[in-house]
Amino acid sequence: MTIIEHYGVKERSGRYDWGSGENPYQRPYIKHPFLVELKELRAKGMSEKEIAEHFEVSTNKLRNEIAIHNRADKTALMGSVQSAINRGETISEISQRLGISETSVRNYRDEKNVAGIKQLTQTVNVLKEALEDTPYLDVGPGIEIQMGVSEKKLKDAVEQLKQEGYNVHKIWVRRIDDPSRYTTLMTLTKEEDLQVVIKNQSQIRPIDKWSEDGGQTFNSMRKPEMVSWDRLEIVYDEDGGGLRDGLIELRRGSEDLNMGGKDYAQVRIGVGDDRYLKGMAVYSDNLPDGVDIRFNTNKPKGTAPEKVLKEMKKNEDGTINEFNPFGATIKPGRQLGALNMVTEQGDWNEWAKDLSAQMLSKQPAKLVKDRLDATYDELFSGFDELNSLTNPTVKKHLMEAYSKSLDSASRHLKAQGLPKTKGHVLLPFPDMKPGEVYAPNYENGERVVLIRYPHGGIFEIPELVVNNRGPAKKLLGNAEDAIGIHPSVASKLSGADFDGDTVWVIPNNDRKIKTSRSLKELKNFDPVAQYQDMDAVREKRDTITKEYTQNKMGEVTNLVTDMTLKNAPQSDIASAVKHTMVIIDAHKHKLDWRLSEKENRINALRKKYQSHINPVTGKDSVSASTFISKKKVIKETITDPITGVKKVVKTNLYDKVPDLDKLSSGTDIENLYVNYAKRVISLKNKVEKVTNSIPPIKRDPAKSKQYAKEVESLNRKLTTALSNAPRERQAQLLAKKLYYEQLNATPDLSRPERKRLRAQTLNTARENVKAKRAIIDITDREWKAIQDSAISNSKLIQILDNADMDQVKKLSMPRQSTMTPATIARAKRLLANGYTYAEVSKQLGVSDTTIRNEILQ
Repeated sequence: MTIIEHYGVKERSGRYDWGSGENPYQRPYIKHPFLVELKELRAKGMSEKEIAEHFEVSTNKLRNEIAIHNRADKTALMGSVQSAINRGETISEISQRLGISETSVRNYRDEKNVAGIKQLTQTVNVLKEALEDTPYLDVGPGIEIQMGVSEKKLKDAVEQLKQEGYNVHKIWVRRIDDPSRYTTLMTLTKEEDLQVVIKNQSQIRPIDKWSEDGGQTFNSMRKPEMVSWDRLEIVYDEDGGGLRDGLIELRRGSEDLNMGGKDYAQVRIGVGDDRYLKGMAVYSDNLPDGVDIRFNTNKPKGTAPEKVLKEMKKNEDGTINEFNPFGATIKPGRQLGALNMVTEQGDWNEWAKDLSAQMLSKQPAKLVKDRLDATYDELFSGFDELNSLTNPTVKKHLMEAYSKSLDSASRHLKAQGLPKTKGHVLLPFPDMKPGEVYAPNYENGERVVLIRYPHGGIFEIPELVVNNRGPAKKLLGNAEDAIGIHPSVASKLSGADFDGDTVWVIPNNDRKIKTSRSLKELKNFDPVAQYQDMDAVREKRDTITKEYTQNKMGEVTNLVTDMTLKNAPQSDIASAVKHTMVIIDAHKHKLDWRLSEKENRINALRKKYQSHINPVTGKDSVSASTFISKKKVIKETITDPITGVKKVVKTNLYDKVPDLDKLSSGTDIENLYVNYAKRVISLKNKVEKVTNSIPPIKRDPAKSKQYAKEVESLNRKLTTALSNAPRERQAQLLAKKLYYEQLNATPDLSRPERKRLRAQTLNTARENVKAKRAIIDITDREWKAIQDSAISNSKLIQILDNADMDQVKKLSMPRQSTMTPATIARAKRLLANGYTYAEVSKQLGVSDTTIRNEILQ
């Protein structure tokens, strides 16, 4: 039996509410045939399952049908009662004629009840009207908040529209900021074909009107303010510009060159019609009259200014790409006059303090073991801490996230930094001594080393003595994340310059980190002079794409790592390092990287140091051959057993080779990393076992009443937080659309540039659709309500998804006057590794006063 698709024929006409005409509710009430038949079947004693089978639907479908038709029946009754009252009939007369009680008649004439019954119809009409303007409508979580209706009311309205022939499709869209995650969209549409909806996913809109004007309003970044050429002075190499290559000096007090209270920042400045400056900006008090900007370059005199500056990014038609003219992500709200700030004072201080395996594996085994042991101890302390949490739902929530972080830790192999390791941006001071560094975060006379990535070897690590009384003091003062060095130091740092290059500064008084002299083979090596392809320069063609540059750079840096682990002679390593210097500049300067590959014997070196049996395929291979350099996630082409379609999937290498020892070539350093990975995987299994044993909480109705005020407050905060969900979904869709539009306009982008573009398009989209996350702040009293089970498990999970988890962890920790021994030990380790009391307090969920009291006892 087919259930009628359009309810209340006598009570509805088209898209408008019955009763909305000039003379409403003129027709008499007639009970819907479905409800009449339903009553008869129930009278026969049929069960719900039997009735569902009679109507040839599922029991869930049957319940939906009953709910829809009961509401339609009430709407019709309401109309008939209202119409009879308008005709002057008494309540008694209406009761007898319609066959309902006098109480029901009074209810149907009550304005509040009338409004409640009409709400569904109004919701349906709003959705229909929206679909007239938008072919694909987002009806997922949070939309009901924007519409001002209950979640159930929206679901009922959508279900009714499905009965009328509309369709709901569930699609998954990759997040632009994290392609491994998906945004789920419930889409209401007239379109039946799911593939058509997927193809047009960028047209999915939330219910609130969302206008487009050809894409101009998509830009959260305003059009850059350009400065004139006559305000700019260029200092060429012969005049000292090469010593400060990339440094931008600004006139202090210039209104359009104000860094907003910062003393230094990495900026972009538009000049003329289509050029821009890229570099580190600082203030200067000795600029010539009429000059507001002085730019230092290593270009020789005679180079045209247009060739010194960078050309703004252009679309395929030659026009300036106004969406992303600098090829960089400008910080939201940090377009200050002509300054477009990418990174500013204080940002480098937040960078991770970990040591990559690429760097640490080239150090002595004793240091490697020390750092890996410290890293594992910290991971285990985190597990102990989470295991002590008192709320089971919070515990499970955090344990699940922790398990994922352990999976990442076992593959990325990053180690905990040494004490006081911090990221700093480089600034040049030619008047300094080459063996000194201005570093106000460290003590005078302290020895420090500088680490820069990508890292070739210990021959690229300068060791310097801190002198905070030198010429940099006037400019940098107590700079929180910048250091001053002599320009010659930059050459040891694999050719660093001063346009925003960053190093990690590590104290080395005990000489734990080993350094060595620069490779003699690299002295005076100039990759541009030796390998520039002049034919390519004249013909203005690329010798390598930016994307392929990343692939080749990965191959050769892995080669350097494998050679170092296998104790290759310095002459061989020098050849590989030379090739890295060619590859990294090949696209920019049109270098003949193939000639470099031949002359530096790269293929022979790969065969010598990277030949091995592939542990997955069992075949001979010439590729990354050590546990450090092997990719831990591999791509495989599989055939779908149902569709027969081939697709590429990513697989964890550890799943393919469970015995991690088989991934090592047998060196001592590799074995240390293998054992570390095994320990982390074992810890992950332990975490998962605990997580799976945690039962969900059950809401206590009595406690919900006791904490009614707190429950209401939490629900209100959750509603506010969830109201952003549709906007975030819209931002993800819009960002994806913008990203691919820009990618089509400028297809030759490297991986880092694509990453920056994804971030920029998402920032733009979020600002355009006003997507802003509201973090739920939980009071002590509200936490008490949560602990006493006044909130359901599902509701609590929603709250946790939108809360500050550092605060939640702190609330969930056992209340005690002192810290546990494990927490005290962890606090000491964090402090010893350069974290501030405030940072440790945030991580441990304990006040900084308590930490100080415990540590100083």
